[in-house]
Amino acid sequence: MSVRLIVDVRIKPGSREELLSAYDALRARVAEEPGLIGHQLCEASDDNEHWLVISEWESAELSSGWDASEDHARLLAPLRACFAQASRSTFNVRDGVVV
Repeated sequence: MSVRLIVDVRIKPGSREELLSAYDALRARVAEEPGLIGHQLCEASDDNEHWLVISEWESAELSSGWDASEDHARLLAPLRACFAQASRSTFNVRDGVVV
């Protein structure tokens, strides 16, 4: 069963370009990570300071391995510097349709 992680973020005013640049570096590296199914950065359509970072992993163990890595800490530091506040939730994917 896969897991989906959702980080709900409010960024600091004026930090949109820094966030996009930091995510670009993260995206390039995380794409190589075993067990990653998908990763997305989403901007709210009505609030340019509200974002979601969403990833899906084959298992919680593979996600935790990435979370504990030095690359994760190094690549997330510039992203986190843009955050005014953030909360993280983890979901077990139970059902769905991929088209």
